[in-house]
Parts: sequence; structure tokens; C-alpha cells
Amino acid sequence: MRTKWDRWAPLSGALAVPFWIAAVILISTKAEGSKGPKILTSFHQHSDGILLAGLLWSIGVLLFIWFLGSLRSHYLAAEREPGRISALAYGGGIAASVIAMLIPVGDEVGALNKDDIDASGAAVLHHFSDAFFVAAEYTLPILFFASAIMALRYGALPKWLGWLSVVIGIVLLIGPIGWAAFIFATPIWTLIVSIWLYTRTEQLSTTPEAGLGATG
Repeated sequence: MRTKWDRWAPLSGALAVPFWIAAVILISTKAEGSKGPKILTSFHQHSDGILLAGLLWSIGVLLFIWFLGSLRSHYLAAEREPGRISALAYGGGIAASVIAMLIPVGDEVGALNKDDIDASGAAVLHHFSDAFFVAAEYTLPILFFASAIMALRYGALPKWLGWLSVVIGIVLLIGPIGWAAFIFATPIWTLIVSIWLYTRTEQLSTTPEAGLGATG
């Protein structure tokens, strides 16, 4: 029997998006500069804002992980056991989430230890986050390609979402433009799929069959 929490759970993906947006805006305005001296100055002047951005980003990632649980359940219901593609989608999303959680860590460490580092140390910490960004960018295609298969082969998502997943996955693998798919396309895809899953769950919960299943 589906509870109201089961019905609302897919919206955790949509809820993650505003946290990501707020975090990106905040960190881009607080942890400024590409050279050590300016970065160190940012750590001193905006340490609270940098730490808040890291917190918002982390909350967004945790909400995304919660969303992945709903997505896996939906995929598995369409694919059936043993659910290899569903497992790939879920595993790829989890792996990317763990890496993404570390993206703001360098700036957070710099903000926390601003009085104990010099300009070169500040630069290293600030740019260290780039490694996690790239790693997450190259891990996410597993989620998107598996989602494309789920849409096009099993009908777990609308076909147009399947083709969109293919495009996003390919762009993520193209170094010079992959960042755009990570920053823009991934949140948009998450928002769309999250709302689609929620509306579909609502429809299923209000059908006569669902009601009979809940009482039988």
C-alpha cells in the first residue's frame, strides 16, 4: 500500500534543484578569483557565505539521493528482476552524488582554516574542487544512459525524456562543454523527471485498481 510519503517522495528531486541553484550562486559570489591572493581574501571576507553554500549544496545532493530511491523503484517495476539497468541507473546516480558532495569541500576547508593557510594554499584548495567536479561529470552519464534504456526499451519514462537523457549523457562526456550539462541540464532533467514521477504516482494512487489493492 502506498502511503502519502511514497507519493511525495519523488518530489525530493524537484526540491533539490533550488538548493543547488542557491549554492552555486552563493559560492560563485563568495569564493571569487583564480589567483591565490584574491582567493585567500575571499576566504577571509566571506567564510560564512562559503560554508552556507557548502551546506545548501550538500542538502541538495542528499535530496537527490532520496529521489534516486524513488527512481530506482519505478525503474525496477518497469524492468522487473533482476533489474540490471535499474541497478546501473541507481548506482551511477549514487556514485556521482558521493563525488558531488565533495565539490565544495576545498572552499569549505579554506574558509575554516583561513588564518592558517597562505595564498598558494588557498589556490590549491579552491581549485581542488575542480577534480571532484570533473569526476562527477564523467560518472553521471551512467545514470543518463541507463535512464535512456529504461525509457526507450521499457517505457519507464516518456520516449522524449529517453532521447534527452542520451543527449545529456553524451554532452557530459565532452570535456569543453560537459560542465554545462552538469550545471544546467542535470537539474532541469531532475526537475522534470521528479514532477513526472509524482504526477504518475498520484494518478496510480487515485485509480480504482489502486484503491482495491490498498484495501484487499
